[in-house]
Amino acid sequence: MPTRQRRRSRLRFLLMPLLLTLLATYFGWQSTRGAFSHEAREILSDERANRESELARLVAEREHLEARVKLLRTDALDADLLDERARAKLNLAFENEVVIFHHLDRAGTAPGPVLAAHN
Repeated sequence: MPTRQRRRSRLRFLLMPLLLTLLATYFGWQSTRGAFSHEAREILSDERANRESELARLVAEREHLEARVKLLRTDALDADLLDERARAKLNLAFENEVVIFHHLDRAGTAPGPVLAAHN
């Protein structure tokens, strides 16, 4: 029975290092261009900084609104002052009330309506 002697190619020894080099090159390229790259992380960190500043602004606004609501508690509230401000802001009056409007003062601003009760 004849045996065949094959001569091994010299390129066969280079095949595995070449494949591993191509694989490393692919992952290296993806680390600079992919969704988890350095550039994407910088964009995410910028977005995070923007969101944190927006959060700080919203927290300050919430605290301001909480302070205003705190003034509406019954122990710290003057009912007449509340009634006067609500009517001035809503521009409403009862049917049996007389509203007297002032003309512009010298500074050019209107002081607001004066509500007089008419019984």
